[in-house]
Amino acid sequence: MRLFKQTKCQLTTIAFCFFAMSLSGCGSDPSGSAIENVVPDAHFHEFLVRDLRTYFNLPAASPKSVGHEFIKGHDEVYQTGNSRPHYYLWIFVYNGNKIESEGFAQVDVMDKSRFTVNTFITKEQIKKDPKAIEEAYGGSLGADIIDRANQR
Repeated sequence: MRLFKQTKCQLTTIAFCFFAMSLSGCGSDPSGSAIENVVPDAHFHEFLVRDLRTYFNLPAASPKSVGHEFIKGHDEVYQTGNSRPHYYLWIFVYNGNKIESEGFAQVDVMDKSRFTVNTFITKEQIKKDPKAIEEAYGGSLGADIIDRANQR
């Protein structure tokens, strides 16, 4: 039984090392594959707003609108491992001039022509369980998301 525990511990250590090595590529994509998939600057805002409106089910005739800001300190494209390139944004859904909803979003880039909201967490959810944000996003990103939720 002791041999099994040592082996299990060793396997866990090895698995953790591989996981840590895969995370060492987090952040800006040094290989450039993220850059190859990024929406061109000329269409970035147009495509992002279009796809956010779709995600939040806001038809063209709706008085509601969407806005976005990059999470402070995280205003570039990121790619982890083989995942799609993505951005970390703070999203606002407006009804006229009033903010109806806001929160953190991880928005993935698809085929240089569209965005997909991979994750959306409302401000209220973040404030209710900041520990979950710390665990999910860790480090500076988690802290920046929580700080943003606590503004205003």
